[in-house]
Amino acid sequence: MTTRIKLLIEIGNSKLKAAQLHLDAKGGVTGMHYIGSYSVTSFCYRPNRDKIGNVDQIIYSNVGDRKNYQHVKALSRKLKVRYQQITSPAQAFGVTNSYDAPTKLGIDRWLAFLAAYKDANGPVVVIDIGTAMTVDVVDGSGMHLGGWISPGFRLMNLALTEHTALVRAGGHHGDELTLGTNTKACVQNGSRAALAGTVLYAIQKAKSMFSDNEEPALYLTGGGINHLPPEIVELGINRPHLVLEGLILYVK
Repeated sequence: MTTRIKLLIEIGNSKLKAAQLHLDAKGGVTGMHYIGSYSVTSFCYRPNRDKIGNVDQIIYSNVGDRKNYQHVKALSRKLKVRYQQITSPAQAFGVTNSYDAPTKLGIDRWLAFLAAYKDANGPVVVIDIGTAMTVDVVDGSGMHLGGWISPGFRLMNLALTEHTALVRAGGHHGDELTLGTNTKACVQNGSRAALAGTVLYAIQKAKSMFSDNEEPALYLTGGGINHLPPEIVELGINRPHLVLEGLILYVK
């Protein structure tokens, strides 16, 4: 049976993530293969054709610089395929955008909670930790109730170390969230505690918005999830490529 391949691209604030979406001859999805994370320019101007494969279309989202459109356009020319950019609508796939100006809602947020809602078939809390940390809540009818945006782990560290005399605190940390006994550990774990606290309060806030028999499912996504302590990650469903999963809906 003939297989078709779509190239899914999620452009964030700092990186591009890409995946192959495999379809059968009837257009049914047979699987998604994650390609990796890259800088936008390296992926678009020096594409690894062995990894990308023989794709027939690019479907992408972009929350980064508007100039990224030109980079994707250059990639489409190299691959000799058409491309489609997805933006946040007022309503689609049974989900309603809460923003008065729908396109102002970050497309990464829209795709993430759209994918989570379709997967859970009910109310969800979606937390995406990348450069920024976003929280979104969708009720059982598909209405987006709103959300929060706060700094991610790296931005918290930068805010402290660039505006105070504190030492830089990036790099590796253990899984356990402990009390630091040196400045670097204090900054690292303070930032991690802020992320964990947001997750816990988001769960509490969402539960207060629903009846006892309508428990919202918690979905976690984004590369920054690895900064959460394991006991927090275990509270939700870890779906690292939820935005790419949202793009799949537009293919189907």
